[in-house]
Formats: sequence, structure tokens, C-alpha cells
Amino acid sequence: MRARVDAAGLSACGYLPVMPTLYWKSTCTTCRDVRSALVSRPGVGSSIVDRNYAKNPLTLGEIRAIIAAGGVPTLLNATHATSKERGWKTSPPDDETFAMAAHAEPNLLRRPILLVGDRAWVHRACLDATL
Repeated sequence: MRARVDAAGLSACGYLPVMPTLYWKSTCTTCRDVRSALVSRPGVGSSIVDRNYAKNPLTLGEIRAIIAAGGVPTLLNATHATSKERGWKTSPPDDETFAMAAHAEPNLLRRPILLVGDRAWVHRACLDATL
């Protein structure tokens, strides 16, 4: 039996994506470049759930799933003002603190993010993922 999948590619439990999911922002040049490279691969483009969170904000459940797969140090945008003010580059926050902060300010997440099962690839490393 196949798991039910919603429009964001999340399983019925609402957390782990069951299909490869690209979380990206259409306002980000790197995101657009990585997305273009991924969807142009033969047989790959149609198998990726496209999640543009500039147009539809991430849910707290999605952010928690992303953190569970990638870990705060990998996902933290250390150049963001909040990260600098709170000293998160040298001492990253716990998962829930980061999830709540990223939900309020999505630019705390490095991007794009590709989730495949329980693994996450960030930025240009998305192009190295096995799909």
C-alpha cells in the first residue's frame, strides 16, 4: 500500500516526505539555478516535489522534518543577522529553538534544500544527491 501524500509531498503523518522534495525560494538565484539543473535531468524532474516557500510559507512540521534530516549546523544560515546576534555560528541552537526561529524567519535556513527520504542536501550539494 502506498503512503498518502499531500501537495507538499509529506506523508500522512505530516513530517517525512515520501518523495524527493526541493524546498527553494523563487527569489534566490542559487535556488533557481539548482532547481533548473535538477528538473532538467532525464527522468528526475517529474519525480521531485517542487516546494517554493517564497509563495507558500513552510509549516512548522516541514521545518522540523528538514531539521531532522539535515541537522541545525548544516541548515543554519550563519550569515543571517539573527544567527550573528545570537552567536549561533559557534554555538548552534537546539532543534526546537531553531525550528521556531526558522518558522518566524525562513531566511535562517540555508537554501535550497533537497530532502530525499531521511537525508537532506543543502545549497549546491543538492546536485550531488542520488535520486
